[in-house]
Amino acid sequence: MDTNKIAVVILAYADYESLEVSLAAHMKFAQPGVKYYILQNGRGTYDTEKTYRVALRYHYLFPNQVEVVDWIKPQPPYLSIKELLNSPQLAQYDYICKTDDDVFPVTENWLENLFKCYEDSYQKYGNQLAYVSALVNNHYSGFEKILDFMNLKQKYLTEIAREHLVGFEGIGFRKETIIPKDEIYSGGAGTIMRYPYIARWLHENTTLNVEEYIKNCGNRDNFEFNSEDRMSINCILFKKEFWNIVEDASPFEDEHRMHMWCKEHHPHITVCPKALMVHLLYNSHREENKDMMPRIKEYYQKFLGLSYPISICSDIQYENEARLRWIENQINSLVATRKNPFKEKIYLFHFLHFMTKEQNGNQAVYKLFDFIPLLKIKRK
Repeated sequence: MDTNKIAVVILAYADYESLEVSLAAHMKFAQPGVKYYILQNGRGTYDTEKTYRVALRYHYLFPNQVEVVDWIKPQPPYLSIKELLNSPQLAQYDYICKTDDDVFPVTENWLENLFKCYEDSYQKYGNQLAYVSALVNNHYSGFEKILDFMNLKQKYLTEIAREHLVGFEGIGFRKETIIPKDEIYSGGAGTIMRYPYIARWLHENTTLNVEEYIKNCGNRDNFEFNSEDRMSINCILFKKEFWNIVEDASPFEDEHRMHMWCKEHHPHITVCPKALMVHLLYNSHREENKDMMPRIKEYYQKFLGLSYPISICSDIQYENEARLRWIENQINSLVATRKNPFKEKIYLFHFLHFMTKEQNGNQAVYKLFDFIPLLKIKRK
């Protein structure tokens, strides 16, 4: 693998906690010479700015390997990635590995293995190959394979499974359908998508039992994914020009463009278990499973053997103080645009002081957000 011809692009938005774990693992298992581009595709909120600071932290930790892309304006992910891939900064690369900010490898040589999978598949299929994908645990496209490889299928069916909804009322999706508990659907909005408790159970058996996950899944043979089904593209490798090819397939998000192009052209998609990954949180899992993040961070601090803390701030009270301080600064800048700001500033600071003293952390933040619209503060 020519490391001057391949780059890793990590799409980041507002999930700074996941990005902290993800970048720690990526850098632990990074192939020397491979450049990582963290595309910060959101600015202006506390969470997006914190995510940006996490990205900058890794640029400072690994200045020769990590580049933070903050020169592209936030826009729909497909367009942001397209602008980056077609930029002069990436002109030298022929291949791109695109990953999401909450997806990370758990084994060495994962990128070499994924690239070899691409070479072998391209030799077999030529231009009929769309892309290759890592094998990812919390992933509707790979869920059933993970159960089979981990010998968890029977346990899942007897203890966890239930009659459930799959599909979605939208173009390119299977029609929303209730299927029996003994059936697993691996296409778009598949079995694991709507059910955070299933993802939690899977994390307990894979993400938080990573040695067994690697032992049972990490040395399997490559296998084909049915390109008629929608693939969750949270870690894929492709020829750089492929991203432009799929643009007209759909007016919607990047994954939908890929899916609709594949449905029309029937290419091959290969999955590489030797590029073994963890995916932390679908948006539909975030609220229910976010409480797992402290355990996951503690677990991977040890597993990765890091010489630096995995988190910028691991204390929830300090984190909430930082969030409140950021909100205070935003309010301060808004109030400064009013004709008679002094009285309102004093009232706001007293309110912030009260909420910080009398309420704990997140309650204070949520109550403050409820309060702000009442001020009807607008920029001139």
